[in-house]
Amino acid sequence: MVSHRVRFWDLYFSSYFVNDLPTFINDKSVPALFADDTSILVSHPNPLAFYKTVDTVFQNLNDWLKHNLLSLNLAKTHFSNFISKNNNQLKMDIVYDNKSISVVTYTRFLGLTVNCSLTWTNHIDFLTKKLISSCYLIRNIKPYLSISALKMIYHFLFHSIMSYGIMFWGNSPHSPVIFKMQKRVIRILMGIGYKESCRGLFKELKILTLSSQCIFSLLLFVVHNRGYFAPNSIYHNFNTRQKTICTCLMYP
Repeated sequence: MVSHRVRFWDLYFSSYFVNDLPTFINDKSVPALFADDTSILVSHPNPLAFYKTVDTVFQNLNDWLKHNLLSLNLAKTHFSNFISKNNNQLKMDIVYDNKSISVVTYTRFLGLTVNCSLTWTNHIDFLTKKLISSCYLIRNIKPYLSISALKMIYHFLFHSIMSYGIMFWGNSPHSPVIFKMQKRVIRILMGIGYKESCRGLFKELKILTLSSQCIFSLLLFVVHNRGYFAPNSIYHNFNTRQKTICTCLMYP
C-alpha cells in the first residue's frame, strides 16, 4: 500500500507542475501529457523551418523549466525524427545545459514501440518476445487445467498483449509474425501438431484471429468516436443510400 500511495503522489505532483506547460509551447508544437510522461510533437514540410521550430520550442521549454525551478532528466529525454521511407534523417543537435539530447530511431510511447519510419518492426519484435514467454507458460500449465480455464489464461497472458494498440500496427506487413504466434498458442490449447490446420479451432474456441481483431478494434473506435467522422452528405446533396454513413475522419 505504501508504494502505491507514493506512486500516486509522484504522479499527482508531476501533473501539477507541468499542467501549464502546453500554454507556453503549443503555438508551434503539439504537447502530449500522460501521467508523468511528456512528449512534444513538431512538424514542418521544410527541413530548415523544422529545425528552427524545434530550436524555438526548446528555448521556450528551457525558459519554462528555469522559471519553475525544474530540470530535464537527460537519461530519459530523447529526440526522434519521424520520416517516410524515401526521406533521409536530418542531422540535428539539440543541446540542453551544454549537453546534447540523444537521438533515437525508436521510442516507447504509451505502451507502443514507435520507430522513426512507422513500420512497427520494433514493436512487433517486442511483442514477439513477450508472446513467446506467454506460449511457454500456457504450454507448461496445459496438463493441469480445463479448456475453459486455459481460455481465460489465453486472454490474460496472450490476447491482452496482442490486442493492445492493434488498430495501429495490425495492418503492418510485418504483423503475420504475430499471427503465427497466435496460431501456435491455439495449437497448444487444443493439443494438436504444429502442421495441422487450426482454422476451425478459432471458431470452436470463439477466438478472433489477428486480422479479425484488428477490424473489430477499428469498428469499435468508429462507433465510440463518431464525432471524429463526417457523413457523406457534407460532400454532396444527392439522396443516396449511403448519404448518412460516416466515412471521413475529422481531426479535432
